Amino acid sequence: MADDKQVRVILWCIPRTVSTAFGKCMSNLDGVQIINEPYVSAYTIGPEMVPIPEHLEKEQEKFVAKSSEIDLGFHPGWETNKATYKFIKENILEAEYPGKKVVFVKDMSYGIAWKLHMLPEGYRHALLIRNPIKVFTSWKKVLEKMEKTLSAVFPLANEDNVLPEKYGFGESFQLYEHLVKTGIEPNPVIIDSDDLLETPEFILREFCKRTGIQYKDELLSWNAGDSVVQKWKSSELFMKGNQLCGYYEDALASQNFYKSRPPAEQADLPEDVRICVDASMPYYEKMYALRLRPEEQ
Repeated sequence: MADDKQVRVILWCIPRTVSTAFGKCMSNLDGVQIINEPYVSAYTIGPEMVPIPEHLEKEQEKFVAKSSEIDLGFHPGWETNKATYKFIKENILEAEYPGKKVVFVKDMSYGIAWKLHMLPEGYRHALLIRNPIKVFTSWKKVLEKMEKTLSAVFPLANEDNVLPEKYGFGESFQLYEHLVKTGIEPNPVIIDSDDLLETPEFILREFCKRTGIQYKDELLSWNAGDSVVQKWKSSELFMKGNQLCGYYEDALASQNFYKSRPPAEQADLPEDVRICVDASMPYYEKMYALRLRPEEQ
């Protein structure tokens, strides 16, 4: 486990919240080890993966088969067939990282919400949220791209949907309540990604101060490309899948946090997106009210 001077932080996210760009940002810290989406790899495709409809099992098999043909040119961390929750907890998150000042983890809250007893020891915890209209509009585009690439169907909202039971937002709020009630993290930092994009220096300074990380101005910009990502620990299949479907593509091409556009009007959303937004908005509003506020400057 970490020595007394090493800081370990997990940023629990919802997909499409600029979380991969946040990981690239944190890569500019001195002496940092980045761990990318460990529990959600176990949730999605490991030996203990959450049960999914038979229709989606077939689509997942296509994804795995096509991804396995890709040669990354580097070994990112762990193989799919080893990604049990126990393996992730003990061999990845609670492993020794000698010489590292910071261990920074970016993961999806729904990957741990159903197995909260597997939370790793020795970490500070924070959460990243975003307006559900933006989240599900972006998520739909990713799924449409996967459908074209894999000649498969990945529905956003129907009886065979690919989303977690509470659309990611409910799981994030469940995790938040657990962290507070158990005293694991009595006052978790909650960041809204639009606040991050609008006022990156303030949000990053406060995030670092509240989690024990040493802030530096180099966090505000980074190099485009995936060279830094090759130093991360991540699921081999997730990285191969990105080569195939490009779900990290925009983040890897980024060089800084850029201001986002206003969300679409809810009445103008496609029906499947609107279903997801309606189910998620109550959880989002609760967390948004508790977020780190730029007006606190």
